[in-house]
Amino acid sequence: MNRLSMLQENGRRFEVIEAVERGSAVALGLRVSEPGWSGTAEVFKVFTFDVAGASVVGMQDCDSRRSALAVLEDR
Repeated sequence: MNRLSMLQENGRRFEVIEAVERGSAVALGLRVSEPGWSGTAEVFKVFTFDVAGASVVGMQDCDSRRSALAVLEDR
């Protein structure tokens, strides 16, 4: 969290643009922007949870919504 706070102080912003849940996993779409960039970047991350322990047991970076949804289907 300290790292995200530092990035926000420097102008970088993170916005959740989509959340898709399937079973014990969720795919999050994030839009990242920074004042010096000509546009924004979008990235998807898939988090898998241990339901009993209420903790994250896996995280996978995906380059598109399609690949994030494919990862969810494989879980």
